[in-house]
Amino acid sequence: MVEHSLTPTQKASIGHTAYMTAAARAHESQRPDCLFYDPWAARLAGAEGERRFHQLEDAGGSIIVRTRFFDEFLQRTVNQWSIRQIVMPACGLDTRAFRLSWPADTVLFELDQPDLLRYKEGILQAQRAQPGCQRRLVAVDLIEDSWPTCLLEAGYDPSRPSLWLIEGLLFYLPHKAILQLLELMSSLSAPHSWLAFDAIHSAMTTSPLTQQRIERVARLGVPWIGTIDDPVALLASLGWQATVTSSARKGYEYNRPVYPFIARDQLTPDMERLYHWLVTAVRQSQAPQQE
Repeated sequence: MVEHSLTPTQKASIGHTAYMTAAARAHESQRPDCLFYDPWAARLAGAEGERRFHQLEDAGGSIIVRTRFFDEFLQRTVNQWSIRQIVMPACGLDTRAFRLSWPADTVLFELDQPDLLRYKEGILQAQRAQPGCQRRLVAVDLIEDSWPTCLLEAGYDPSRPSLWLIEGLLFYLPHKAILQLLELMSSLSAPHSWLAFDAIHSAMTTSPLTQQRIERVARLGVPWIGTIDDPVALLASLGWQATVTSSARKGYEYNRPVYPFIARDQLTPDMERLYHWLVTAVRQSQAPQQE
């Protein structure tokens, strides 16, 4: 177990952010120029999600941009590299198993806390939602180091390439927990597997330009405490070759500017550190040498 684990209250608070994420996706789905369409998001969000959504600084822009970015990444990678097992730790109220097109033999593993998965299943079953792939739910606590056993028991094959997506989680975790999670995932990933996640630079937690957001999440009981200043170097140490972009640049590309709304022509590398990193990486065929 991670030494600095989260309390039950902290875990529940992080789980509640899933409702806010669903609400942002529901609002985007109502736009005539929507970047994606999630017909189940509104019911999954409920009143709790709507309440949290209206507290966001950018009308959910950061969530919407990362959702579209990871949608594109998933579809491109699955089709280009013929990967057929997808793992989504802390899947929350995500509905990609239902709303994206998947090859018939794709297996998607959704990992999250038991209560959240039960709530999600109740809503989706009531809506008669049908997944477009084989979908397997794995009720686990990702802070504990026993979750890989549960994943293997659900049918995950570590000898085959896989694709991992961790969305909207890492910045809530202590740094040691982030490292342990990435190390365990790496140990389960065959060569030519892929990984994607969003993260934040430590500059975001201290800049006056992002103070409003940092203070809001702290008041909600879910402070952003987990930072990754150099995702490329960190992942290289674990055997991955990574590429990083910022939610700011993708936001302007998608015509969804995101907080803290720095003008496109002023997006220096230092300024981009005030936005979410959008990270993708491929597992190398050889593990890195230990010094």
